[in-house]
Amino acid sequence: MDDAMPIRLLADITDALKAGRGWEASLRRLAELLVEQLADWCVIDLLDERGRARRVVVVGHGSGPDNPRPGEPSQLLPAWAEASTAPLAEALRRRAAVLISDVPPPEQATDSLERAQLQLLTRLGAASAIAAPLHVDGRPFGVIIVARTAASQPFTEAQVTLIENFARQGALVVDNARLYDQHREIATYLQHSLLPETLPALPPLHLIARYRPARTHAEVGGDWYDAIVLPDGTLAFTIGDVVGHDVPATVRMSQVRHTLRTLAVDRPGPPEDVMRRLDQVLEQLPEPNLTATLIFGVARSLDTGSYLLTWSNAGHPPPLLVPADGPARFVMGGRGLPLGVDSSVPREAAASASVAAGGIFLLYTDGLIERPEKDMSAGLEQLRREAMNLRGLPPERFVDKLVERLAPTGGDDVALLALCSSGTSTRTR
Repeated sequence: MDDAMPIRLLADITDALKAGRGWEASLRRLAELLVEQLADWCVIDLLDERGRARRVVVVGHGSGPDNPRPGEPSQLLPAWAEASTAPLAEALRRRAAVLISDVPPPEQATDSLERAQLQLLTRLGAASAIAAPLHVDGRPFGVIIVARTAASQPFTEAQVTLIENFARQGALVVDNARLYDQHREIATYLQHSLLPETLPALPPLHLIARYRPARTHAEVGGDWYDAIVLPDGTLAFTIGDVVGHDVPATVRMSQVRHTLRTLAVDRPGPPEDVMRRLDQVLEQLPEPNLTATLIFGVARSLDTGSYLLTWSNAGHPPPLLVPADGPARFVMGGRGLPLGVDSSVPREAAASASVAAGGIFLLYTDGLIERPEKDMSAGLEQLRREAMNLRGLPPERFVDKLVERLAPTGGDDVALLALCSSGTSTRTR
């Protein structure tokens, strides 16, 4: 092994683990790099919240019938006494790497954990091994074991410190990845918990909503949708997007959504009037830089069997009307400044459109149409074109297919709210 190889490998490990794969994929990549450069096999065992060890990664060279198979389920390892001589237990107890210069047969094990680990090393054909703890700030969360078969040079004390350094660096990055995933899980749960569990229906008008968080970052955003039945029986609907991609943006989203609900129920009025009052209330909140785009509207049934939708638009992408027959079109009226910009600027009178039987009125957030490599007009046209291609599908499938085709990578949060008038023709695809 040349002198520069440890430095290169350490740099490779750091770069690979910072690639944002998630902590499980990061662990596997760490094992793969060590096998590529230093070992024939690499095994990683992690501790759970109860201090039990679970085998999560086995990577290496070999195709014998006893070798672990790719994708083999994780295995919960036996409990162990404090004085256990198992490689995992010794590495955790010493908080330092342990050399097994000559792997003994499982029959020589003194406890069940040691027996399980020696059985695995025997399956791998390991002649020598090093077990190094994965820990951050003295807090252990696992052990990494590298092994060499009899066909390779055995590990010696010269490699112990090297493996220990690799494990230490890997532990830092993997621990950050675990925290990243935990934060994302909590934030996504928070986002979903702030959205309505069910939506009202006023047959033959029914609502379909979808929310999908971005997959490329841990933070959630301020995308939301909502619908309520007002005291006079009118259906009020809204979709919006608070600026930001973090938990504070989600909290601000909740403030906007609940304030809007209160204003709409307390004093119903034209949508532009409700929007104006919402802007004024939000201006008084002790919340700096609260900016949001929003559509708020109401739906009323007409004697013809269709529905009249009336809405105000605060800087949000325009709704798309997809009739049962004829071209789909964006409805551009009723526009005004985003919330939080200047509440003194008068708002344009609300826009309106009728939705006949079989029609869909689609509201969405910009994650459905914005792409770094395209301007918004191209994204809007793609949405209109895909909506025409999918028209005639059952409404639920129509909405799902739109998300699938327009936002396949999940680069940004996406929220959709579709107001559907029954009578939509259906076909299968």
